[in-house]
Amino acid sequence: MRKKTIINVFFVLYVFFGCGVSPGYGAVFKIVSYNVENLFDMNADVTDYPEYSPGGKFGWTRAVLDMKLDNMAFVLKDLDAEIIALQEIESGNALSLLQERLSLMGVKYPYAAIADGRETSVRCAVLSRFPIILKKEIRVGHDNQRSILKVVLDIETHPLILYVNHWKSKAGPESKRLKYAAALAADISKLACDVDFILIGDFNSDYNEYETFKDVARFNDTRGITGINHIIHTASGTQIIGEAHLTDQQDCQYVYNLWLEIPENRRWSVNFFGQKNSPDSIIVSKGLYDSKGISYMDNSFDKFDPDYLFDHNKVFRWQRAARGKGRHLGKGYSDHLPIFAKFSTNPFCFASPGKLFFSEPEVRCIADLYSLKKGSVNVRIQKSVVIYKERDNAVIKEKNGRAIYIYKAAKALQYGMAYDLTVTQLNRHYGNMEITGIKEAKSLGRETDMNACFISGPPSDFTDPDLRNEVIEQIKGVYNDGWLYYGDEQKIKIYFSNKALKPKDFTAMTVFHVRVGFHLHPEIVVEKKDQIR
Repeated sequence: MRKKTIINVFFVLYVFFGCGVSPGYGAVFKIVSYNVENLFDMNADVTDYPEYSPGGKFGWTRAVLDMKLDNMAFVLKDLDAEIIALQEIESGNALSLLQERLSLMGVKYPYAAIADGRETSVRCAVLSRFPIILKKEIRVGHDNQRSILKVVLDIETHPLILYVNHWKSKAGPESKRLKYAAALAADISKLACDVDFILIGDFNSDYNEYETFKDVARFNDTRGITGINHIIHTASGTQIIGEAHLTDQQDCQYVYNLWLEIPENRRWSVNFFGQKNSPDSIIVSKGLYDSKGISYMDNSFDKFDPDYLFDHNKVFRWQRAARGKGRHLGKGYSDHLPIFAKFSTNPFCFASPGKLFFSEPEVRCIADLYSLKKGSVNVRIQKSVVIYKERDNAVIKEKNGRAIYIYKAAKALQYGMAYDLTVTQLNRHYGNMEITGIKEAKSLGRETDMNACFISGPPSDFTDPDLRNEVIEQIKGVYNDGWLYYGDEQKIKIYFSNKALKPKDFTAMTVFHVRVGFHLHPEIVVEKKDQIR
């Protein structure tokens, strides 16, 4: 009863003061999971993949390794996490090389661990700024199967257990992954109910695997039972466990997959041949939702997807010639995107009062969104018109008001239609505010005067912040070296999302219905062939 009273008092304080009652109270830290796609060293081992054999026909040389290390370190520096869970690290030596490369970039991780107890080709590992006070390997099946790495971290005297996973790939059926899930579940069952633990890594299973695999005969050899959903209990039957179910359960059987924290259209970290999947997960325990030890920072989960991790709208994986079967080309990153979440030594609190009290959305205008912080919001935008649409992206604008870009959350919206929208998530991408989550879209019918929604020609000053995300009806000029020169010696950066659309230097061109983007500087964005003449 006393514990419940403390939590209820904290929730009351939250209503008046927000999460984090006292500024600066407690530690806040980020945890990342990243499958780096085969980081091998230059030692010749019997377990080397042939394509990573030093000096072999595939060109795995020290120079190429340096490029791989630079690229991986660049991503991890950009993420700036206190704890990194890694998959596909060949050896302790490879992990040390990455640790050293990060140090050269000014990013220190003094603590490291790797599951090196078995002679497998790749392993799970951890880099940390917090002390690692215990390491254990949970062995699965035969000697050639990867171990699960279990570490206990000391977070300002609070222990946190991290289980780093890399389950069997989908080259094999679900029964192969069930072995990993069973071994993991057996170790978790030994923990007290309020222990703070996190399951993290590449599970080679979607967060809703029980739905995505059931009709694929080569996977479903387990009569609908999945490791991630039914053995480690991120689902109950055919119901995914949400935060309410996690916290209301009497024991600690169920755990919560953080993919549910973000809009459904963003729930993927791998894109193979147009198929978007979520093999990487961060899964949290009931203990991370109480008033002691470590707590999850609600709604802090996301995937890391800056532009440089993409090439031609595909994840910019580590590149090899001959369609990925030939020599290393020394460029690219990984076939997975990193995922991350934040945690704290503060007591847990929900990020949005709406989760507790089901508050009505606050009515705001689009201009107001630019002054809000990124993250979860509960805002109603009224009578906004879709003035630009490209796949799941769009620009909406209020008449006599501002425009804003919707990133990967506009699938249900139609060009030329007006809507009342409930916005649930905002993000700043290289300084530009974007809507990344929409809960409700009420159609108000078609806009009859679309011309009034556009800027008729190039403005005199593209640096005006109010121009961001507007759509310009037409600009005529000459392209040269990434710039469009127009008017009286004026120029604006021009970005072609499809490089095939980029013209040769000194080409006269007219662009139509282009949006004003912002990627550290103003630019106009060309995404479709019919925007150029």
